[in-house]
Amino acid sequence: MSDQPSLSAGHPWHDYLVLLMLFIAVYGINLFISRDLWVQDEARYGEVVREMLASRDWLVPHLNGYPYPDKPPLYFWVVALMGSLVGHGELAFRLVTALTTLAAVAAVYWLGLRLAGRPAGFWAAALFATMILTLIVGQIARMDMMLTAAATFAWYALLCFRASRTWGALAAFWALSALAVAIKGPIGLLFTVLPGLLWLAIEDGWPGVRALRPLTGLSALAALLALWIGAVAITGHEQYLWTIWHEQLVGRAINSWSHREPVYFYIVLAPLLFLPWTGLVVWGGWRLIKERTDGRWAIAVFSLAPLLGISLVSGKLFIYMQPLLPAVCLAAGIAAASLSGQPRVSGWIAWPPTLFMALLALLAAGGAGFLYQYVGSLAWQGFAVALGLLLVAGAGAFLATLNGCRWLYGWLGATGVVSWLVFALAHALVNPLFSARALGESAARHAGPNAPVGVANTTRGILNYYSGRLMTEVAMEDVVSWWRAHPDAVLILKRADVRHVFGDQGVPKTCAVQERYVVEFQDYYVLARCPL
Repeated sequence: MSDQPSLSAGHPWHDYLVLLMLFIAVYGINLFISRDLWVQDEARYGEVVREMLASRDWLVPHLNGYPYPDKPPLYFWVVALMGSLVGHGELAFRLVTALTTLAAVAAVYWLGLRLAGRPAGFWAAALFATMILTLIVGQIARMDMMLTAAATFAWYALLCFRASRTWGALAAFWALSALAVAIKGPIGLLFTVLPGLLWLAIEDGWPGVRALRPLTGLSALAALLALWIGAVAITGHEQYLWTIWHEQLVGRAINSWSHREPVYFYIVLAPLLFLPWTGLVVWGGWRLIKERTDGRWAIAVFSLAPLLGISLVSGKLFIYMQPLLPAVCLAAGIAAASLSGQPRVSGWIAWPPTLFMALLALLAAGGAGFLYQYVGSLAWQGFAVALGLLLVAGAGAFLATLNGCRWLYGWLGATGVVSWLVFALAHALVNPLFSARALGESAARHAGPNAPVGVANTTRGILNYYSGRLMTEVAMEDVVSWWRAHPDAVLILKRADVRHVFGDQGVPKTCAVQERYVVEFQDYYVLARCPL
């Protein structure tokens, strides 16, 4: 394990500057070009924050008036706080994601610096910032990047504690582990405490585990959780606590009702999500095993133990792999530090990202053609993205002929181009299809300040944010009777469900309001004052 450089020895400010410039080049587009919150998750999170601000209920998140047990409230608090500084809206969400992404990049750099030295640390951070999975998670409104930053800093605090045995480092590790739980729930322990204890057991045996004070740390964490549970129970939300236990913790772990995938789901996706650095990940992992590289056990445990844990949970989403990337990129960073001094790049490392970009170009062209029926003339932007990706693939073919250093820096630049292509051009193509802004504003406009808005057979909360109001969730069999009881109401109805209300003749032309919107490739009607 290499020593951390002291301030007197001079910090590598050149690395900081290059990484900051890389971050701005890759992620600046997400702040400079605005877009809506997209259905489904982003729109739900936006509505949770909106209702939290409206109700001032900070303990229990709500979605369309119902307690929302899917996520702890901390992320929504942070977004609300950011909104108080920059204005409540989409920018607050994007800024939280951007800042936590930057924090995660810094944490990866410091990990690499301590575990493998400055070159490996720099490359690990650079590869982390430009890996495809990070490019996605780092530009959407989710709490996964915040969890990644907290878990990575917890790992760094653990390394500091093992080297110094100071109470400050010990407290930092447990505080950051608690933060990870507060961000995403108990799954945060899979990325902090579990690998930490396993690593200390391998390196130092029982004395190392005992030094971490696991009983004290877990007891303190449980006490904090008990305080929150008690506060929630006092406010009369006992059913909310039961739902968290029954549906979120037990249900999703054993028999998830959403995102249910096989055990090997993440293993199959990993080669794609690690691009353009998949070859470096494989080579770095091989070097850790073959050369007994310093820090190999830490990197192995902090990647494989959480991977096993999330693979055993029945509910899976590719985004859940994000907290694994720091360990993965440390292995790749060790390989990159070696590759940067080589005259040629092996074909199995150089060519996969090139072929992948060519495949993405074909998919983008095909997708643009498919989307023409929904967005019309905007489809040209999809073809522009396809052309841009094809040019990136051509650049990748050229980079494969260069030395290791130029290949690495070339692909760092290429990922920045890809980020701008997707979020500068494709966002304008995708935004009309996955935003509920037009639909929500229409419902609010036609309902006015007092009339109710009903919605049937639609995922809770995904249409609320841009209407700025709660909606009445009506069962399909009750739609007609509910609407007759509320003749001034606005009804949001999917096209596929129209026949359940109006029969085979469809929506009557005599409806005073009859507007159609496409959200998530589904046709929705905003209807008012229709004859029943």
